[in-house]
Amino acid sequence: MSDRIQHFRAGSLLALSSIFLFGPISYWLPLPEYLSAAATKEYADYKLAIVTMVSLYLVVFIVNLVTAGLSATRLSSRVKLWLALVPAILLFIVPFLLAIPVAVKNPDRNYFEVFQALYRLFRFTKPELFAFALLTTFIAVGLNIWAALILRKAPEPEKVNDKIRNRYFIYVAIAAVLLTVVVGKGFYNSSLRSLDRASCNKYAALKLPQLDEEVPVFLSDIRVIGESAGTGAAQNAFLDFSDLSRQYFESLSTEENSVALNELGKLVAAAKSNLVSVCSEYGVK
Repeated sequence: MSDRIQHFRAGSLLALSSIFLFGPISYWLPLPEYLSAAATKEYADYKLAIVTMVSLYLVVFIVNLVTAGLSATRLSSRVKLWLALVPAILLFIVPFLLAIPVAVKNPDRNYFEVFQALYRLFRFTKPELFAFALLTTFIAVGLNIWAALILRKAPEPEKVNDKIRNRYFIYVAIAAVLLTVVVGKGFYNSSLRSLDRASCNKYAALKLPQLDEEVPVFLSDIRVIGESAGTGAAQNAFLDFSDLSRQYFESLSTEENSVALNELGKLVAAAKSNLVSVCSEYGVK
């Protein structure tokens, strides 16, 4: 098979790798907001780790796209090989290295506990998000290594006929469209998560009412906060808790039977638990 075609295939794998990498990257968008949070005293001890992680993913994402573009040129396969392989090695090793200084400062916890806790600072706050970040990263690393192996076996990127070249240009165009869709969806979802995060932070900052007269205002504030959330899950969690709490509060002043009141109380507790669960994803600013 033509070495040039092999280069095209390697470029396609690198473009696909970038698509997978954008998954974790989308959780740090908008970047100024996330990096400004890393600059606060609350995260001062982890600022280097956060900045390093974000920078690494962004650099590998960009280098992969550039190398994918270079795959269509007659640039030395050795250069392309190292551009594919080195980022993969760094992407695999650096996250584990970042956890070492933190683990040293916390000798009472084992390394893997520290590693998972560090990923919480990267906004992967739930087990499924942690698994998502690791899975997409490992797939991206695997695709880069696969591309490097292809390039290693194809040292002579000679010219191919126009028909085959145009076919691979179509493949590249499809990959570009897919990347555009993924990036666009990533930015959209990140904007919704940003609104959810702001709502959860406002909710956490609310002062609990001290008097019965303050309860209606408190519940109204929760409803307003919920209406400004981004995702439907967050909005519903806020509104359900607000509405059920208001219903329960109003029932306390009536002659509602104790069984019905207890059932309503259980619904309020469940609604609050759901709200806490939803906001737990946004525990990192």
